[in-house]
Order: sequence, then structure tokens, then C-alpha cells
Amino acid sequence: MAKSYSSKEAHIAGWLLGGTAAGLTVSLIIWYLGNPQQFVVHRIGMNAEAFQSITPWLLALIIIIGYVFYTVKAIPFVQEHLCTFSGLKLIGIWGAFTLSTMEEIVFRQMFMDWLKHLDQSVFLQILGSAILFGVAHAVWVLLRRELKIALPVILSTTVLGGLLAVLYIVADRNLLVPIVTHIAINVCIEPWLILSSITGKWKE
Repeated sequence: MAKSYSSKEAHIAGWLLGGTAAGLTVSLIIWYLGNPQQFVVHRIGMNAEAFQSITPWLLALIIIIGYVFYTVKAIPFVQEHLCTFSGLKLIGIWGAFTLSTMEEIVFRQMFMDWLKHLDQSVFLQILGSAILFGVAHAVWVLLRRELKIALPVILSTTVLGGLLAVLYIVADRNLLVPIVTHIAINVCIEPWLILSSITGKWKE
């Protein structure tokens, strides 16, 4: 089967994902070196509390399967390349780990805990995190002026943001479960999702 994208488009996706991953890797390493124990145990949530209940992990599995299934059905380009392995896929996996970790720290832990500090309800914490997440992920679509796909992207990522926010609450604000869930989703659908935006071949 012939590739449905050019080498130039693959290079653009690679540089975009690789550059973002590199910058976030440096940021996460600096953050870790500042206080390794605090970062791993409290920030990332890699502690015994993350495994006290199986419920968050079962919910995580449902979210992973559901969102990946939805994505491959909504964007055939992603489905076409889902099992393709290449150097670009390796960059996508790297990006999945760094971007997902940073996004969960920012959109779930920091933002939702800030709203909690302001005495906002759990519902508003989840709603605010979902909307902010959705809008942030629409930026790269709007840059192409793909307005017809912008709304579905905003809606789908808003729903995902809401689900990850609910997962954060169900996990008693332990971030490890949402991080693992987010990474698993992105490992499956990237770099093909971003490449579909670069090529404009959402439906091909």
C-alpha cells in the first residue's frame, strides 16, 4: 500500500512532535531534579495509594478502549496507519509519554487543585478542566482553518478531558492513573492524529 502522506509531511510532523517532546523532556527532568521524591511520589503519584483500588484502573481501561475506538472510526486516516511502525511512530511514542504527563499535571492536577483551593465544586473542577483541555487541543486545527473539523475536535477532546478529570477524582486525586490512561491513548493514535492535521487527510 502506498503511503497517504509525503516525506515532507512526515518530516514536519516529526519535527513538531520531536521538538515538543524534547522541550517537555528537559522541563520534566529539571522538575524532577529539583526534588526527585516530591516529583515522583506526590506530583506523578507513583505511590502505594495509586494501587489501593482497582476501580480507577478499570475505568481507565474503558476510557482507553472507548476513545481509541472512537478516534479510529471518526478519522479513517488514523485507522489506516494504526498498526504502522516507523521512526515517526517512535517519535510519537516519545511525545505520548512527555506530552501526556505534562498535560495531566497542568490540566488535571494543577488546574483542578487550584479550583478546589478556591472552594469550587467537584463538578466545576471537572467541567473547567474539560473545557480548557478541549480548547487547547483545537489550536492546531484552527491554525489550518479547518473549521468544519474544529468543532468535532473540540467536542471530542473536551469529552476526553472530562473523562480524565473524572478519573482523577475517582483515583482520589492520584495523578498516576490519568497519566497512564493518557499515555496509552496517545501511544495508539499518535503520530497519525497530528499527521492527519498536517496533511488535511482526515477522511482518507
